[in-house]
Amino acid sequence: MAELSRRSLIVGSVVATAGALIPLARSLTSAETLPDGPPLPELPELDLSTPAGKPGTTTAVLTAGSAENGRLAYNGTGPGPGPLLRLREGDRIRLTFRNDLDAPSSLHLHGVPMPPATDAPLTHLAPGDSDVREFTLPPGSAGTYWYHPHAHGDVERQLLAGLAGPVVVTGPLDDQPALRDADDRLLMFTRTGREITVNGATRPVITARSGRTRLRLLNATAGDHLLLALTREDKRTTAHLIATDSGLLQRPVPLIEILLAPGERAELLVETTTPGRLTLRSLPYSVYGAGGQRTPDRPMAGIDIPADLSPLELPTSLLPVEKIDLSTAVRTRRLVLDGAGDGSYTIDGRTFAHDRVDLRATQGTLEIWEVENTHTMDHPFHLHSYAVQVLARDGKAEPFRAWRDTVNIPAGTTVRLAVPFRGDGGRTVYHCHIAAHEDLGMMGILEVAEADARPGEVPASDR
Repeated sequence: MAELSRRSLIVGSVVATAGALIPLARSLTSAETLPDGPPLPELPELDLSTPAGKPGTTTAVLTAGSAENGRLAYNGTGPGPGPLLRLREGDRIRLTFRNDLDAPSSLHLHGVPMPPATDAPLTHLAPGDSDVREFTLPPGSAGTYWYHPHAHGDVERQLLAGLAGPVVVTGPLDDQPALRDADDRLLMFTRTGREITVNGATRPVITARSGRTRLRLLNATAGDHLLLALTREDKRTTAHLIATDSGLLQRPVPLIEILLAPGERAELLVETTTPGRLTLRSLPYSVYGAGGQRTPDRPMAGIDIPADLSPLELPTSLLPVEKIDLSTAVRTRRLVLDGAGDGSYTIDGRTFAHDRVDLRATQGTLEIWEVENTHTMDHPFHLHSYAVQVLARDGKAEPFRAWRDTVNIPAGTTVRLAVPFRGDGGRTVYHCHIAAHEDLGMMGILEVAEADARPGEVPASDR
């Protein structure tokens, strides 16, 4: 596959753009020098246990509480992200969440496959309350996920104060040599004041331990789009995308840059056999389109490559990704993202209402959603509980199949999604993953009825 052009590969979507491919050797301008920061912090792992009398069930506890300097933290960690929840396909998990904040909060395991009733995105816990999530990780769910609050109206504040943590799920493919022998590194981006940090550190440095490094990239900021590229002496180098939000791809995809909108994840394989320094950069990007103000070009992390690392083979295939039969779709919907002009944000002209169901669907069916952004800036669109596939952007087909839970919708564009309602039904939400936009109304409620609940009835919201 040819390498993808600038702004073309977006985790959650691929956009065809006018103009020529960017040469790999193009020199970057206005680039800051990367100082030697601290070694990349390895995040502490959440304690897991198997209770007596419950073989096969793993238990854990996450507590949201106060930390130093007015920060918030899970399980007292800080100043970086919460503890890493490391799981395995097939695990049965019983996770207790306790709210020790002085405000309502909740826990959302972003992208982790679970029924709407278990995800419970509309449930807010009062200070001192707790609840339990119990679920089993299905085959094919290996990937990089995260957890964060979902207390509508207060999500941005809690995220910015420090409430976010990573989830890594492994599976059989992680035991194969091409992935097992790679240097597996999690890079979780969060914002602390004016800085975007990586695992809580500013511009950390990785010392490669293998001839190929696996970068698990997780944008856990409240609202920062990150256009990421790897450079050597200010020239871009090729990486291979192996996974998006909801798991592994069918085969590695070569790229020279990738856009991570808030909430999105990507996994890259990077060759690390040539001694020297690679720099992971956040390149200039505008959420207001080509003419808008762009973020600065800034280094995020360094990768130091020793001289004695042996090459590691790039896998030629990963996990089959289903080709959805679109002829079975029961309907096509159009959702419109916009702003109301009064500081609020809307979906289909309405701000969020806790007691209003905005869309109704039926378990076991397939729908096509055309999500149109008529607003002036990008909106990352996130659907809970049901993974989607991007079919096209402004009529241009997606170049490869992938399962996703968060899809960036640039201003003035329409993205066409395949949405299969598999697994349990129930009431869940869809929203913009810029936390301030969600807090200010850009969220809706989806109710998926059990397949035999109302046989033959057409949902009232069908349009």
